[in-house]
Amino acid sequence: MKRITATTIAHLIEAHMEKDEKKFLSYANFIADAYEEQGEDRKARIIRSRLDGTYKNQPKAVLD
Repeated sequence: MKRITATTIAHLIEAHMEKDEKKFLSYANFIADAYEEQGEDRKARIIRSRLDGTYKNQPKAVLD
């Protein structure tokens, strides 16, 4: 079973700071996969929607 550790998050941040999109996507997908394996489908969907841009089409709450 895949586990999300501090090292995984550190690698994700490292990839972002290095502007390495391939590495970033690899770690982001790893995290989404790990959530799915743990039965955390909503968390996986949130991550994947950010990766593929579909979050932009979802309704948003507006506070006055």
